[in-house]
Amino acid sequence: MEMRALTPDELEQAWTLDSEAFNTPAERKEPFLAFSRAEHYTGIFEGARLVAQAEAQPLGQLFGGRSVPMGGVASVATAPDRRGLGLGRRVVRGCLEAMRVRGDAISTLFPATLRFYRSLGWEVAGSVVQREVPPSALHGIEKPKGVGIRELTADDRPALGACYARVAEATNGFLERSEWWWSRLFAIRKDRRVYVAEGESGGVDGYVSYRQVPGDFADLGGPFQIRVDELVAATPDAARALWRLLGSWAPQVDRILYRGPADDPLLLLMTEQASTVLAEGRWMTRLVDARAAIEARGYPSGVEAEVHLAIRDEVLPGNHGDVVLRVSGGRGSLEPGGRGEIALDIGAASALYTGASSCAALARAGRLEGGSPEGWGSLDAAFAAAAPWMLDEF
Repeated sequence: MEMRALTPDELEQAWTLDSEAFNTPAERKEPFLAFSRAEHYTGIFEGARLVAQAEAQPLGQLFGGRSVPMGGVASVATAPDRRGLGLGRRVVRGCLEAMRVRGDAISTLFPATLRFYRSLGWEVAGSVVQREVPPSALHGIEKPKGVGIRELTADDRPALGACYARVAEATNGFLERSEWWWSRLFAIRKDRRVYVAEGESGGVDGYVSYRQVPGDFADLGGPFQIRVDELVAATPDAARALWRLLGSWAPQVDRILYRGPADDPLLLLMTEQASTVLAEGRWMTRLVDARAAIEARGYPSGVEAEVHLAIRDEVLPGNHGDVVLRVSGGRGSLEPGGRGEIALDIGAASALYTGASSCAALARAGRLEGGSPEGWGSLDAAFAAAAPWMLDEF
C-alpha cells in the first residue's frame, strides 16, 4: 500500500469514502468537490483504489486575539473492508507530518471517538452547546434604540466578514475566516435566511443565519422550528435586536435551536432562565509544533511568567523534552532546556494552551505531575480566558 497526497482527479474517490463513512447527504457533493483541495488530503492507496484518507485544511484559529496557523482535520475515513488494519492511525500520522512540514502550529478536529485521537496527542480543548429557547421568552428583551434589522444583500458580504472578525478576535477558538471559507459557507447554506443588525452609523453590528425545520407535529399542521446556524453580535444592542427578530416567530414556532458556548453571554440578555441544553459537542486540539504554537498566540498583557516544563510527545519527537515557557508583554516563547519541573503529555499541554483546562484539573486526571502552586498559577494565568468555543465545524 502507498501513502501520498491525492491528485485532483482522485477527489471523486475521496467524496465516495467520505459520504459512506459519515452518511453525508448527496446535496453536499457539489460543494465538497468545488471547495476541496487534493493537496490537503493524505491517502492510502491499494493499487489505484483509495482505501483510507485524512484531510488537513490550512486554517487559522484565534487564541489570545491572534491567529494561530491550524490544520483542521476532517474526512478521516477507511473503507469498510479495510478497517482493523491500522490504516486510520497510519494516515492520520501521515497527516500530522504533512501539517508540520506545511507550518501548522496546531491541529483541531471534531472527533468521532476520543480514544483514537487522544492516543495520537489530541485532547478535548473546547466545546459548543446546542440549546433550545422558546421564542415567547425573547419578547421581554429590551428593544434597542438606533438599530435596524434588514435582510442581507450581496453587497453586505465584506461587512458580514468584518463583523464576524470583531467578535472572533475576542473569542478563543473562533476560526479566522478567509474569503474561501465564507464562499464555502454560503454554498453549503444557500437555503438560509440571513438578517443583519445595522447600527446608527450604517455599519453591520450583527447578523443571524437560520432556516425553518419541521416540528414534532408539523404533518398535523402544528408549529415548526427555527434552527440558527449562527448569531453573531458585536454590540449588546445588535444582540437584542437579533434575539427579538427570532422572538417574532412565536405565533408559528414552538422552539428555536441555536449553538453557543457553555457560558453564553447572549443568555444574559434574557429576562428568564428559559433555555434548555440539548447536547454538547466537543472538539480536540493538538500542538503540532509546540514552540511555534506558543509564539503565535496572544497572552494577557499583565502576565509575567517563567515555567519549566517536561513535555512528553511520542508521536512528534520535535515536541518532546524539557523546555522553558516564558510569557511577557502579551507574547510567549518556548526554549529547550530548563529543569523540567512540571511534567505533562502533549495532549494535556494542548488543553492548557486553548484555556479549556487547568493545572489542577489535569493533575486530578493524572495528566500533570510536579511543580509548585506558583508554577501552576503562572501556567493557568498565561492561558486564562473564557472557555474556548467556535461556530464552525469541519
